[in-house]
Amino acid sequence: MSPEHKKVEALLALGRNEEAAALADRLPTQDTPSVDFLRLRGRALRAAGRVFDAEASFREALAIQPGDPRLLADLATTLLGQRRIKEALPYAREAVALRPDVAAYHCLRGVIAESLGFEDEAEEAMMAARQLAPQDAEAHTVYGYHALRLSKVDAAEGAFKDALGIHPDRAEALRGLARCSVARGDWASARTRWLDALSADPRQKDRELAPALVLGHPMLLPIRAAARVPIAVSMALAGSGTGLFYLFPRAPGALAMTVMFFALAAIGPLARAGLSRTARDGLP
Repeated sequence: MSPEHKKVEALLALGRNEEAAALADRLPTQDTPSVDFLRLRGRALRAAGRVFDAEASFREALAIQPGDPRLLADLATTLLGQRRIKEALPYAREAVALRPDVAAYHCLRGVIAESLGFEDEAEEAMMAARQLAPQDAEAHTVYGYHALRLSKVDAAEGAFKDALGIHPDRAEALRGLARCSVARGDWASARTRWLDALSADPRQKDRELAPALVLGHPMLLPIRAAARVPIAVSMALAGSGTGLFYLFPRAPGALAMTVMFFALAAIGPLARAGLSRTARDGLP
């Protein structure tokens, strides 16, 4: 690899994608560019957001070297970035068929299959990736979000914890754990985990987790506890108060007991309404 090619690789590794793409465009080429050059240029162009130029580069490389699993995976990733998901899946499947020992190809196939609603294929592919690369935090994290979307909260939490066991500061896995807490209605845990995720990467945005910073605040603990009173209990208390008043309208203390029953019945709904308003407006 020439010094210029190595510089493109270094710029990509540093996240200086625009510079990498510009340099790749300026690199001298022969009448027939090498596959390695075309792949490097495609990766640089994709990193810079020029996905259609990247696609052309990967297709040109595949015309020279058909059946290269790296190029097939690169093309599938690029098409996925263009939201051309149906076109991407065959390339991802072919990459897996050619190199079934590469976890990243299984992971890519799983992500694309899930986007198309092929849940069984997605599950099989992502689990294969985890088994092939048990020390790959990315494979565990991707599976965690897949499981969370299917409401498999326990499985998702286990996958995110596996990822954090390998990479304790992985922001995506910390955010995934926070989402698991939200799915369980545990706002205090969600707040703690989301703050950990933001500490790992303050650039993260997540609309689902935004209320956790407010609703998980310790000062709201009594209101959160009251909000967990089931609706059935509130209805039963209200019914008991009404029945008591009608059965014993003149009994001493009947009115006071009725008022007490209705007050207890209102605790749950009022607490839930208060939490909803607090999530919208923030803490006073």
